[in-house]
Amino acid sequence: MFDAYVVEIEETAAGILIRSGRAFVFHAVENMFSALEGVTFPSAAAAELAARRLMRGRKRAIAE
Repeated sequence: MFDAYVVEIEETAAGILIRSGRAFVFHAVENMFSALEGVTFPSAAAAELAARRLMRGRKRAIAE
């Protein structure tokens, strides 16, 4: 297990996950993911899913 992960969504670095005990804290790299800054996730997969949902929601809002 690693203590840090880079979360990439569609070839965009969304953020860095830093292990905190058994969980991971999200640190945004791109402004579009700032809503996740400081959020604690139970797994790297959960953080990636949240970032994907956030990006999908923003794309939808731009298209409308």
